[in-house]
Amino acid sequence: MASYSAVVSTIGACFTYGPTAETLQKRQLNAPAPRRRGVSVVVRAEGGINPEIRKNEDKVVDSVVVSELSKPLTAYCRCWRSGAFPLCDGSHAKHNKATGDNVGPLLVKK
Repeated sequence: MASYSAVVSTIGACFTYGPTAETLQKRQLNAPAPRRRGVSVVVRAEGGINPEIRKNEDKVVDSVVVSELSKPLTAYCRCWRSGAFPLCDGSHAKHNKATGDNVGPLLVKK
């Protein structure tokens, strides 16, 4: 029997289209129980994500009032490698090349 499922993924959203609940119920009555394989993925940063920024603080938190920004577009660091943290200085490019990562800055528009 053909599968009608299709998954579309977009920035944290997942939409699944498939057969109706009635169709699934009929299939379950007529088919043997499927075998499920246990798959588990764990992602951990070796040595922590933050290499050296404000390590004496319990939690690094920065707040910005958008109306007080001096530039119409401000880039904020998300790779924790910036020498101008919390602002981005482009250090993510070197980090991405060395690790194969794809992190970039958070851009805040005024």
